[in-house]
Amino acid sequence: MPSLRILMISALEVWALSGQGGAPSLFKTLEGYSRRGHGIDFITSRIGANHHHGAPVQQPPAIPNVRFHLFDLPSVGEWPVPMPSIARKADQKMRFATVFPYIAARKAEHLLEDDAFDLLYGYEVHGVLAQRRVRRKHQLPLVTRFQGTVMHPYLRRPQSLMRKYEEVLALRTPAELYVMTDDGTQGDEVLQRLNPASAGKVQFWRNGLDLGAVRAPSPEEAAGARQSLGLGTDDFVLVTATRLARWKRIDRAVDAVALLRKQGIAAKLLVVGDGEERTNLEDQARQLGLQDQVTFVGPVAQAEVQRYLWAADVFMSVNELSNVGNPLLEAMLAGRCILTIDEGDTRDLVHDGETGVLLHSGEPEVIAAALAKLGADADKRRYMGVAAHRLAKRAFWSWDERLDAEVDAVEALVADVHARHSPIPAHD
Repeated sequence: MPSLRILMISALEVWALSGQGGAPSLFKTLEGYSRRGHGIDFITSRIGANHHHGAPVQQPPAIPNVRFHLFDLPSVGEWPVPMPSIARKADQKMRFATVFPYIAARKAEHLLEDDAFDLLYGYEVHGVLAQRRVRRKHQLPLVTRFQGTVMHPYLRRPQSLMRKYEEVLALRTPAELYVMTDDGTQGDEVLQRLNPASAGKVQFWRNGLDLGAVRAPSPEEAAGARQSLGLGTDDFVLVTATRLARWKRIDRAVDAVALLRKQGIAAKLLVVGDGEERTNLEDQARQLGLQDQVTFVGPVAQAEVQRYLWAADVFMSVNELSNVGNPLLEAMLAGRCILTIDEGDTRDLVHDGETGVLLHSGEPEVIAAALAKLGADADKRRYMGVAAHRLAKRAFWSWDERLDAEVDAVEALVADVHARHSPIPAHD
């Protein structure tokens, strides 16, 4: 198929953390379309909605066939006066829910005046809201892409839906193709409930993985990883790897380590990642006297994550909404023993006692009790790690496979539109 011209809008930075740290999904998406020979004009703000406050502004990565169009997004946070956290949060919501879609749509319209495009692509909520405005004037097919959703718990609570108006509006946006990540947050059900017209147009796919970059270690490699991180052979090592956001609930893991210490178990917790909750979590660990047992590693490049996984006796994912993000998938591929919470669709991958420990509650006491049992049973940890690895090898796909499936669907969509020679109806 001839190369496509795609106009993509997103309020996310390609890499959320410095040194190519954070979730790789957006980078892999751009890379996947580029690999297939398609051109993308990518509109975004210099500071994204996923930017960690206080971190340096990053330049977009160089990706063949991808042109970045950056703009400055006004913020009262730039004023030279102290701002309370509630004002900062209100500013963040106002900027990205209302100002970003308006400015991004204007940028898109300028590009559309000068060039011909085959497809509009809204990546995540604020990008979709911008494309919703673009479609009022430009009748091009639209793809909306969501990295999972936080909306499932709110489906039966109308007042909460009103507070989440931007998410609801984005999910209800008319489109020709909806790509929802199968990350355990039950996004397929959310689309079905909030946007019945999406039926038959939804692709519900799990993220890909760098299958060649993550593997199970030999005993010697695991020992080498520990040594390189200053860990002892007999240390009971716990690892989390995620953005430090409130709903990720790393505070549960910290509290569990404190409870283990009361039982005489000196576990060591490595917290890989960064985010807005880091200061609060560091304060929590300090108040509990865990400075020697909890290490905040900070952002780690994707290529370095494997070393931390290899060092782990147990990989922990104790989120509120779902626990089937890429870090857990990578931990399974690395043959680590998994401990997680039965939230969302997590049970589809983590089978209690087989491919990991699946807890009914996220209370620190429950987590600590399960960790104490695992700490005393290395054979059980190895058994579940091997089973997790086997499931991962059988069920997971590479990023190339994942993006090829998406690009195939998009190419088919554009070919169908061209074959019909009929414009896409404009939407308000």
